[in-house]
Amino acid sequence: KSGDTTFIIIRAYDDGCKPHVNSVQGMTRKIALFIGHRFLISIHRDDQEFMRQLREKYRTKSPTAPVYLQTILIELLLEAIDTFQKPIEEAEAKIHAFETSLFKKRAKKWGWEEIYHLKTRLLVIKRMLWHSLSTVQKFVPQSSENLPLCQDLKERIESLQFFTDSLLDDLDSLLNIQISLASNSTSEVMRLLTLFSVVFMPLTFIVGIYGMNFEHMPELKWEYGYYGVWGLMITIIIAIYFWFRHQGWLK
Repeated sequence: KSGDTTFIIIRAYDDGCKPHVNSVQGMTRKIALFIGHRFLISIHRDDQEFMRQLREKYRTKSPTAPVYLQTILIELLLEAIDTFQKPIEEAEAKIHAFETSLFKKRAKKWGWEEIYHLKTRLLVIKRMLWHSLSTVQKFVPQSSENLPLCQDLKERIESLQFFTDSLLDDLDSLLNIQISLASNSTSEVMRLLTLFSVVFMPLTFIVGIYGMNFEHMPELKWEYGYYGVWGLMITIIIAIYFWFRHQGWLK
């Protein structure tokens, strides 16, 4: 504040930003506002939709109706804050889709890069809301009639902050679940490989013994020795199978 002029800088979400953008400059547009007793000036690079609608609202208003610049300013700030509602709701929908697909066998495989971008965008929105709240708290309306509207603005920012924090917590929880599921999948593969190795271990032992090139082996001259070894190995396989099944390791 300088004399009778108040200078405010705030950022609004840019509807035209690309989904993969996760920086402050790429996601938001800066709006500089100057307000005095008889003027309200906005400086911005791109004309946002909410600003056009607000101008149209006051353009079509009755000429005899009173117009207060601070009221317009607070409404402008409120509309700028409301631009973050849409990307937050889109993030909520993506997190819900991610949560639904986690436990489906044929679900779409989500990449870590997509999850990282979603989390980074939410962190940018959270930071912008925090700065906006800090800016609004320093603004003191001159008229007591604008105090309820200014309080609504603060509560709106706090509500979106709480919404963003809850989504970030949900995203962290889902990431932990995905890591756990990936670990369980690895454990299942290792369990299957271990079962196969246990089955073939005694068979390899038997084959190793009878593969030794000793001249005087007791069973070497038996007429049915070959079939006997096959029967022994099949019996071992069946015994190991029922033992695994009894232990519940084949479920």
